Amino acid sequence: MRNKNFSLKFVLLVGDIFLMYLALLLILAIRYKDFSFLPGPQTRIFLYHFSFISLFWLLFLFLLDFYEIPPLKKVFDFFRNLLIFIFLAGALGVIYFYLRPEALIAPKTILISDLLIFSLFLCGWRYIFSRILKLQNFREKIVMVGSPAELKDLSPDLLNQNGYELVASFNSNSDFEFLKLKETIEKEKVNSIVLGFNFYKNEQWVQQIFQNLPLKLNYISLDNFYENLTKKVPIEMIDEVWFLENLSRSEKRTEEILKRGLDVLFSFAGLLITAILFPFIALAIKIDSPGSVFYTQERIGKDRKNLTLYKFRTMKVSGDQDKKLWREKDPGQITRVGRILRRIHLDEFPQFWSILKGDLSFVGPRAEWEKLARIFEKEIPFYSQRYLVRPGFTGWAQINFPASASVEEAKEKFEYDLYYIKNRNFFLDLGIILKTIRIIFR
Repeated sequence: MRNKNFSLKFVLLVGDIFLMYLALLLILAIRYKDFSFLPGPQTRIFLYHFSFISLFWLLFLFLLDFYEIPPLKKVFDFFRNLLIFIFLAGALGVIYFYLRPEALIAPKTILISDLLIFSLFLCGWRYIFSRILKLQNFREKIVMVGSPAELKDLSPDLLNQNGYELVASFNSNSDFEFLKLKETIEKEKVNSIVLGFNFYKNEQWVQQIFQNLPLKLNYISLDNFYENLTKKVPIEMIDEVWFLENLSRSEKRTEEILKRGLDVLFSFAGLLITAILFPFIALAIKIDSPGSVFYTQERIGKDRKNLTLYKFRTMKVSGDQDKKLWREKDPGQITRVGRILRRIHLDEFPQFWSILKGDLSFVGPRAEWEKLARIFEKEIPFYSQRYLVRPGFTGWAQINFPASASVEEAKEKFEYDLYYIKNRNFFLDLGIILKTIRIIFR
């Protein structure tokens, strides 16, 4: 199935790159009165240096949610992030040219003018793009065949946001209305059919589809469709065969070496920052409340081996702190300094020591507390499969779902873990790291 969101984001990215160069060329043409088709020597110097700066501008746009679909979901957030982008992009430009005196240009006016014009172009581009998305004929028409339980999480809003128009849905628990399905497909010019588990179990229904509907239609299994839209794997739609097909592959040695290299690099950088800030954080924790500077807890790691997790303490010391399963959700237990540390995620930095040792990876499922893990293993099907990979400082589940406070929430979070375990690769890890940075500075 095509990844529609990825395609839309790619179109936004290409448009941004074009508009960046257009804004710069426009300013340079006005400044040097050079409207020739081929850029002159001075213009080429500017293009060279601004091309390097533009790479960071694109990174800032990604971190500030400018590639979310739809692009103008929250207008206030859009303009707030635009102001942050202008400040960061301008500061980067000033620093770059200050540190590069050999560049032979000091484009203060051009930098500011280019940034402001590009920002205006950016607003117009996002507005035009959002209007295009709202056109009804842009969406891909689909019909869905499945049980109500299978289809309950696929709301029309979720489908619309991802570029789909739900024309009709058919209940596979009752008598299958094949003639009505065929009539709907022909009348509405449907592009895709999403088929649930119950449908595939009925050989007669499958034969009807195969013999009477054109193969040029896009036939999609509900579990793949759901995974593509929600970026998680539905536990209700998988079985042991799914694990054999998707998780039994041997890990690529080169990929693992690259991942470990990134872990070591990030852990050194994180430990350096931790060492610099440690005296101030330790003093603040001690002054704010009695107890140790660090909080340690036994967690479950890869292959279900125990590991000790280290954090800066953010909660009050209590005699029953290792008895309450959901203590972290009690705001009365969090110290004043702890709230600040959690807000900027500094409480997590001692974990870089665990990454350097190899107990953790920078990206992976959350290392779960042993007492909770035992409960989840009993209540959540296939939960032990998350031990196939090394747990992480951050991860796909961590950036998409808040800390769980019930078995039901842990179950949904586990669905994100399954998505990561199935699809993990270097580029997914890199995307998770960038999104984590975006969350920290939000």
